[in-house]
Amino acid sequence: MPEEVEQQQEQPKKKGNLMDLIKMLVIPLVISLVVSLVVFFMLGSNKQPSQPKEEEATAAAPVQIKAVVIAQGKYQTFMLKGGRDVAVVDSLTLLVGSEPCRAAVAEKNDEIMDALATIFLSKERFDLVTPAGLDLLKKQIREAVNEITGFTGEKEKLGVLNVYIYIKAISTVQ
Repeated sequence: MPEEVEQQQEQPKKKGNLMDLIKMLVIPLVISLVVSLVVFFMLGSNKQPSQPKEEEATAAAPVQIKAVVIAQGKYQTFMLKGGRDVAVVDSLTLLVGSEPCRAAVAEKNDEIMDALATIFLSKERFDLVTPAGLDLLKKQIREAVNEITGFTGEKEKLGVLNVYIYIKAISTVQ
């Protein structure tokens, strides 16, 4: 008889042990699933917000418009570093990426001419007769005009895209 009591007591313990084991596995699994879903929805996804189609088209292929700062044939002289040499610029045209930039270039022509004078004052004769020197000059002009017109940062691709400058001569003045 005592053996039967022991067997009956063991059977409920086996069921209890099995239930305890299931509880120990299922409850943490459910809790971790809930926490994972909450974290996922709280943090969101790693995707960038989509832009309207109009902005994508503008970003993909910006409009290219010419903005004339110094018209061809209207010779403009700029003093170079040291004050003994001047650069005679025959024409200066900017290729801009938007109509608002072209309008800003026309509106702020005086500020742009002042920036050009400052840039040329930092140059010497030999800076303007080498391809590397001309590329640096164009880059400095592009950056200065973009800063003046406000097309910096993400808007830079709608600002000045390229600079076309024709220096007619570099002369010594006395």
